[in-house]
Amino acid sequence: MVVDAPWVAVPGQAIPLILAVHDGHKFPVWLREVRVVVRAGGELHQVRKNFDLPLDLPFHWVDLPWPGPQIPGQNLVDVLFEVEDRKGRRTRFLNHNFPFLPPTSLDVLRLTSAYPFPSGWTSGDLHCHTSWSEDPVEWGGDPVTMNNAAKCMGMGFWAATDHSYDFAWEHPDWMRPTDPVEKFARFRASLPADQPGEPVVLPAEEVSCGNRHGRNVHLIVIDHPEYIPGQGDGGRRWFSNRPDLTIEQVLSRAATSGAPAIAAHPRPGIGLLERLVFRRGNYDVSDLHQGLSGIQYWNGKSTGDDFRQGRALWVADLLRGNRRQPIAGNDAHGDLNRATQIKVPLVSLRQSTSHRFGHARTWIHLDEPPTRASLRRALSQGVPTILSNGPWIGLRVPSASMEALRSRDGMVGLDAKSLPEFGMLDRVRLFGQRRGELRETLLHEAYVGGEEYSHRLQLPLDFLYLRAELTTTKGFLALTGAVEPG
Repeated sequence: MVVDAPWVAVPGQAIPLILAVHDGHKFPVWLREVRVVVRAGGELHQVRKNFDLPLDLPFHWVDLPWPGPQIPGQNLVDVLFEVEDRKGRRTRFLNHNFPFLPPTSLDVLRLTSAYPFPSGWTSGDLHCHTSWSEDPVEWGGDPVTMNNAAKCMGMGFWAATDHSYDFAWEHPDWMRPTDPVEKFARFRASLPADQPGEPVVLPAEEVSCGNRHGRNVHLIVIDHPEYIPGQGDGGRRWFSNRPDLTIEQVLSRAATSGAPAIAAHPRPGIGLLERLVFRRGNYDVSDLHQGLSGIQYWNGKSTGDDFRQGRALWVADLLRGNRRQPIAGNDAHGDLNRATQIKVPLVSLRQSTSHRFGHARTWIHLDEPPTRASLRRALSQGVPTILSNGPWIGLRVPSASMEALRSRDGMVGLDAKSLPEFGMLDRVRLFGQRRGELRETLLHEAYVGGEEYSHRLQLPLDFLYLRAELTTTKGFLALTGAVEPG
């Protein structure tokens, strides 16, 4: 049992506060009382609510009241909930009932204004998991709850990228085999349908497949109508962990429906246990086959080695002449505010903000309202993307194929904007590849200051593509895809 709420909220949106319950059918209790306390803007607001609710199902997501008005800035939330077991014994917990884990407050950032992106751009999380991803060590979120959170956070879409290996096992008995084709069909049917004004939910599958060394890597296939098998690193087959299909075989299956396919977290930090028991590996440039739409090199809050090495892989692919979309996601398993993870198996837990829903986002420019069809088309056709966890970076180039990226004055245009919550603009850089060279050139670098930046420069000759990066004083980032001059 754990209390959760989105880590950020845009103005005018109510913040969903929920109590998530797992395995209630194994340990049934009654929820009797909840007390919610919110500290924000130097004020304290609280509300108490009595319940008479049995918690006896595999999953529950209980909506909790939010006390007080919408106060911008940091909102610290604590929830004391009381449950009663079958013997009539009552127990109180603060924020969660995980043993030996400190009950730290939820930290919700309510923005003073919307994300600073121009009109026409919409953002989403293209790697996250719902309750259909369930195994002995993790479980995901409720799709409806996640959709409400996405709206609160100002997102226009998200992809439910549940594990291929989890579809092959029963729910809620996740150690009993089942028909993955039938379960995958139920998963697709369970997701919220397109509704005007609501975030779009893309059905997807995170497929475990084999790289050129026969090691397990993950490939996100978006809105393919059929289940694609992949149990190599699912953990239920122990040392029988070879991939079921290769990357090329999965891409071939996705191509039959035109489904976009994205290399998921291509350079994750892999420990010895993961290499031995799960046979996990990395993507190499030679694994980036034809038919691959994008590379999700930003995976969660961290911008450490996995981010830098993944970005280097994407750049190496650019230098070979490919123009795959850069993609951001968080690999959150329903975690909205922070993730609870295993620290030492069977011994201890930890909480982290590294993988929380909607932190690192993919921004897409659409000429129409976002729908499942329009987003699928944009991702499969390679519409340029921008990656950001808050600030805006815009790059305009003369004669660019996409109007939103086209400069009309014959100059290269750089524009950036941030919010106080994300920090002042710090450094803006422009990179490009000169024809005939197998490396990038740094064309422009500026240390900015302030919340807005605009710069124009002459289009350099013989450059095949340009791309830009931005950092803020608080460590927030924005990065463009590669834009080709006409």
